[in-house]
Amino acid sequence: LGPVQPRPLPPHRSSPDFPGSDHRASPRTMPLSSLLGDTLLTKDGEKKTDEVLAGKDVVALYLSAHWCGPCRMFTPAFSKTYEALKAANKPFETVFVSSDRDEGSFSGYYGEQPWTALPFAARDVKAKLSKKFKVQGIPTVVLLDGEGKTITANGRGVIANDPQGANFPWPKKSVHELLGGDEGEFLSQGDGDVTLKDLEGKTLGLYFSAHWCPPCKGFTPKLIEAYEAVKKTRDDFEIIFVSSDHSAAEFSAYAATMPWLAIPPNDKRKAALSEHFEVEGIPTFIMLGPDGEVINANARGAVMGDPEGASFPWPKPLVQDVDEGADDLNEMPCLVAFLSGLDDAGKAAAKEALAAVAKARVASAKAAGEDPEFAFYTVAKPDGPVSSQIRNLTGKARDSPGVASFILLDVQDNGAYFEGEGTEVTEDTVNKVLDGYKGGALLRKQLGGA
Repeated sequence: LGPVQPRPLPPHRSSPDFPGSDHRASPRTMPLSSLLGDTLLTKDGEKKTDEVLAGKDVVALYLSAHWCGPCRMFTPAFSKTYEALKAANKPFETVFVSSDRDEGSFSGYYGEQPWTALPFAARDVKAKLSKKFKVQGIPTVVLLDGEGKTITANGRGVIANDPQGANFPWPKKSVHELLGGDEGEFLSQGDGDVTLKDLEGKTLGLYFSAHWCPPCKGFTPKLIEAYEAVKKTRDDFEIIFVSSDHSAAEFSAYAATMPWLAIPPNDKRKAALSEHFEVEGIPTFIMLGPDGEVINANARGAVMGDPEGASFPWPKPLVQDVDEGADDLNEMPCLVAFLSGLDDAGKAAAKEALAAVAKARVASAKAAGEDPEFAFYTVAKPDGPVSSQIRNLTGKARDSPGVASFILLDVQDNGAYFEGEGTEVTEDTVNKVLDGYKGGALLRKQLGGA
């Protein structure tokens, strides 16, 4: 909950990192019994999950451990919030999801807590929850509604900012509300301020940045170049600077270098937007459609590679070259197709097949109200910075001429990878690798050979 740090590559704390990896998406709908298993541990013994959580408007998943110092500091504060909500008869429950190393430690720590718990023996469920919600460290509080939809994965921040639960059930606000509604005002370089109503129908970019952040100062000129290029041909685009500067003077000096709008310093909208979009490092550049839907939660890389704005509004591509952008490598299972052994026509055909599979799977996930299961990457050259790291960690040799190959990376599974069969990239071979992974038919291997 401290100040945002200039961290362009937020680390994954338990597995090998890949350069350029960032995030953001939240899991959506999952029935609670399907998510947590059939039983939960209560102070009166094990009971059916559906019985324990029946009628609860909000369920908090508390990922914590006895050995974790910050957890032991946060637990008493969280317990007070829990007890306040219970005293007010609010339909709220918390489920402790333990990262303790043995059942004795779990039992001792759970004895200090007033809520329910996932049984310690359900290690497989614990691992799935950590993976689903992209848990990178503890303590973590994930807030779900009664249907299993994610309210926020930053429940710890919600609890810290509302220790008495006055804002329960902490409904997820729309982007329109977070920006202040129609009358929400923004500072302008022109005459007078601008309201959100004035921006109706426009595509918006939210630029989280600060004067003291070296990576920000490197990216800002590139963003200005792209912004001015787009504005030459269209007027349905605007950027809003969301500052992490330490003083009004620093803010004013930095904002003066930018041709777009800004949220005033010390404005509460800054914290709300950072929490909503789970901004963990700066610079972060988020593209939003006129309806407030996220076009790209990490558009920085797209802008860096497109200073003329030809690819505006910089949507997240279905398939990326891993050496040009690796936003998801640490966050979700990623299929990496090694194409460096193919000629240009072969590479084009392979990318077309990958894009077709990616498009179909994204559409299927969207129809089910879920986030995509996989990200798709290619390796076009043999010696790129990220692809070389993947080769080193997997022992992957260079591909022979005319031959393609697959590796499926699952960094969140304690640094796992899986090798797919086949030397051609077609829709059938790609789907075979993905379905084999989901069905447990592929042999799990460990990154780094451990």
